[in-house]
Amino acid sequence: MKINQFNNAPLKAYSDNRVKNPAEKAQSQSTSSASTRDVVNVSSQAKLLGTARQTAAESPDTREQKVKDLRDQVRAGTYKPDIRKTAMNLVREDIDFLR
Repeated sequence: MKINQFNNAPLKAYSDNRVKNPAEKAQSQSTSSASTRDVVNVSSQAKLLGTARQTAAESPDTREQKVKDLRDQVRAGTYKPDIRKTAMNLVREDIDFLR
């Protein structure tokens, strides 16, 4: 069985393009970068999403503190929810759902 049955032609393509001296290398880079440039276009939705993520990351996390306070109240037995407010919110959500 022959392990090296393929010739070195694929590797030769890379070695042929290698620049020998540093002056040619600098000239090669300046001409290639001047002729082709990468362009990135960002949609307005992506910009909006980026702004939203940045704002969320910078905002203080007040819900975590609220959850901790409510948990402490439940454990201590001092949590007294407003039943009427809860019922009104449930009814309002049902009415909004039916519209």
